[in-house]
Parts: sequence; structure tokens; C-alpha cells
Amino acid sequence: MVGRPCIMPQKGIKDLLEDYESIRERTIEFLKKVPEEKWTWRPHALLGSFGMQVRHICTSQQSYIEGIKKGKIDFSQKGFDKEIEINKEKAIKRLKELDKELFDLIGSVKDSNKKIIFVDGVSGTSEETLTNIINYMIEHEFYHQGVFTCYGRLADMGKFLFM
Repeated sequence: MVGRPCIMPQKGIKDLLEDYESIRERTIEFLKKVPEEKWTWRPHALLGSFGMQVRHICTSQQSYIEGIKKGKIDFSQKGFDKEIEINKEKAIKRLKELDKELFDLIGSVKDSNKKIIFVDGVSGTSEETLTNIINYMIEHEFYHQGVFTCYGRLADMGKFLFM
């Protein structure tokens, strides 16, 4: 029997931010369990360390924040604090600071339907809603949780599930 496709209702900004916050909390919970001596460990010479992964997450999130402010997300902001790569405490603190900045910014947005130009090096340029942008951030966080899971196993940290 063929039925109608299941269409999930689109979540609103408030619900998406709650999802994002919950997902980020799990990331931070994992990062707190990374032993200090493993923070700069790399599973392979061509791969980054835990700290480098977090630095990338911070740089990306800063690009999202600046892009939401400007109306154009292009990931051109390449500056970062190198210490995040070697200092776990500072890295986790920075993630929390960026989250506060993100939540405050989104809370101040008057027109949640306003289109934001999104420049992606893979898919090109598109106009996106704020809800789509938050979904992209959620997907990015999930991706890195997968990376952290692999790194953790390779670093002999045991099993850790992000669920």
C-alpha cells in the first residue's frame, strides 16, 4: 500500500535553539572527558587534534554569528585563537561564550523570515531562513560529534555515545 510521504512539521526558532543547546551540551560533556594529554593528540599526521576540531567549530560558529548580523554568511572570517588548540579549558569556555552570543543575537532578531545569503564552498550561494541556518549549525555539530566519537575510540578513551 502506498501512502502519503511523511512530512515532518518544521520547528520554530525557539525549538531549534533548544535542540542546538542540548546537542552542544553533549559535545561539551564529551570534551570535558578528553584527558589533557590527549587534547593535542592526532589520530594521523593528516588529521587535526581534538583542540583543532574545537577551534574549527568556534571559527565556524563565529562566522555564523557575524553572518547573521550582516545578512551574509560566507565563512571568510579566518582569524582564531591558537590557544584553543592546546588549552581545553579555554576551548570549552569559548564554545560557551559563542553560544551565549548566538542565543542573544537570535533573540534580538526582529524578522525571523528575513533571508540570509549563505555562501557555501561546496553548494554555492543560496538565500536561507534563520531556521535553515540553525539547522545547518545543528548538522555541523552532529558531524563533529561523529568525528569526536572516532577520535575518542582511536585515543583509547572507550565508548562514548552522544545520544
